[in-house]
Amino acid sequence: MSYKIRHRGGDMFNLNLTPLLDVVLQLITFFMMLIHFGTKLEGTTKLIRLPVAPAALPGADLGIDRLVVGLDRNGQLLVEGEPLAGNASQHWWADQAKRRIEGQETLGGPAQDLATNVVIRADKDASYGMVRRTLAEAQERGFAHFSLVVLRSKER
Repeated sequence: MSYKIRHRGGDMFNLNLTPLLDVVLQLITFFMMLIHFGTKLEGTTKLIRLPVAPAALPGADLGIDRLVVGLDRNGQLLVEGEPLAGNASQHWWADQAKRRIEGQETLGGPAQDLATNVVIRADKDASYGMVRRTLAEAQERGFAHFSLVVLRSKER
């Protein structure tokens, strides 16, 4: 029996990678849109140690109009890391409400309803009365949407 060496002619096997690369690119784009690359948290300061709660849920409201404030352990309102003492906090709430109402009037929206989401970062040693007082001051000025920030504990 003779042994013949068989050669493939000029035919070459070409693998089409376009669909594979298309899927990989779409997956990369999808995951990049889901991942939050920011490391700076809004309203963080060393003066506030957040409380821990096992049932804490991530914030779902990522509205454009957000107002982030903090409460230190003594119940003082912290704005941009600076404490406001005495009546300064009431004046600050009034100023914030006035600015937002004027902005809504400029845009042609209803001026009496403030859509601002107030995010409160209260120290874990701050009493409930201090937090409630801050909420009441904000509510008197027309703010109605609030979020309280806590850390989620590992055990569940």
